[in-house]
Amino acid sequence: MRVLQALLSLHMVACSQARYQCPHGKPAKTSEASWLQNENLMSQQDDRTPKTPDRHIVNLDLPPNERWSDIGKIYANRSDLIVQYFEDMLPSAAVVAIDKIAKHLVGYKGFGDFGDEMKGYAEALDLDLGYVVAANLVYQLESIGVNCSNWNNTGPTGQCGDDDVDEVVWFESDHYLRSLEDEVKTGYCTSVVAEEAGDGILHGRNLDWNLEEELREFIITVDFQRGGSTLYTGSTIVSFVGTLNAMKSGDDGFSFSMDARCQGGKLWSNLLEALAFGAMTPCQHSRYVMETATNYDEAVHLFETGHLIDDGYFIVGGASPGQGAVVTRARNRDVDTWIIESSDDRGWYRLETNYDHDQPVPTADDRRTPGYANMEAIGKEALNEENLLEDVMKQWPTFNPHTDLTCIMSAKYDIYDCSIWLDAA
Repeated sequence: MRVLQALLSLHMVACSQARYQCPHGKPAKTSEASWLQNENLMSQQDDRTPKTPDRHIVNLDLPPNERWSDIGKIYANRSDLIVQYFEDMLPSAAVVAIDKIAKHLVGYKGFGDFGDEMKGYAEALDLDLGYVVAANLVYQLESIGVNCSNWNNTGPTGQCGDDDVDEVVWFESDHYLRSLEDEVKTGYCTSVVAEEAGDGILHGRNLDWNLEEELREFIITVDFQRGGSTLYTGSTIVSFVGTLNAMKSGDDGFSFSMDARCQGGKLWSNLLEALAFGAMTPCQHSRYVMETATNYDEAVHLFETGHLIDDGYFIVGGASPGQGAVVTRARNRDVDTWIIESSDDRGWYRLETNYDHDQPVPTADDRRTPGYANMEAIGKEALNEENLLEDVMKQWPTFNPHTDLTCIMSAKYDIYDCSIWLDAA
């Protein structure tokens, strides 16, 4: 009951802010060019520099409330940046309410052990628990105060069946609708899994989250260990107990990344329904898969199943030929699993942005076409770790000023190379 009351209270805080209008349903300006032709944006990416994320260990043999303590203590002197993130993103009344409300969600049954992990993390970071819980629901909370229909803003709208917007529009954390002539801040992601000539699978991922540079330094690589050995390696953000992408090496190994789908859906109906099923966030579900599946096939099946708070795309790569798939998920069902297969013209790879592969992409955000072209220009026989990075993941618009993290992974070759992107001086 306390969790239900907390959700309803936070809903009231969000939609009672009269000074923030609810722009959902207003079409974007169709006369404006796509952001992909924005020369100013193109130039912003030219001088960005990569930095290797800091690497840490999470010992899964420890009690949940102790697993993140060492990491939390390292970043405790900068944890105020997490608070600042929410203050910049949310209406002030929602920020005030977070500690009083979000912390009650830590006992939500869908979190399982993750709830205790958050408690220990908050203590180590010297942060109010509410902010750590909010950080783990960031995909859900980003839309608070932006619009009263509470669409998540991790991707453009207008692509979901029950969304009545015909044109693509963007909702930003500045609490108003931006037209296509304005700078686009909304984050996108691109992931690709592909076979190379040696019958291994290479997996590339760009995470476009629009984090400020100081927070990008909070993106870390974590070796999740059991019995003193690394079970899998993943990328996450300090205060966040889920994984954004990860890899388990070996002949039975696999890798995954996640892209946003359909803005995640409507926030409050999603969360309230989730209470009945014990649904997980997609990033927490990903940790469950990484810690449960023993091979690629099991991983794909687990990504296809389970209740999620948000829609999403899970891009999965294995260690053997044919082991590559894009799992398109609705919250409570598998929509489609698009696998690598030789009968397909592009049968040696699968590239996913933020739109269902069997549906057309909007002209305002067609990152799919140049992504396909870059993959075809390389070809299966020439594909390797270096040109996947240089000729696909670092090419416009797959790589753009919103790209925070780029990773190249391979379970067969035990590759897990990630870079945070820092702004030009």
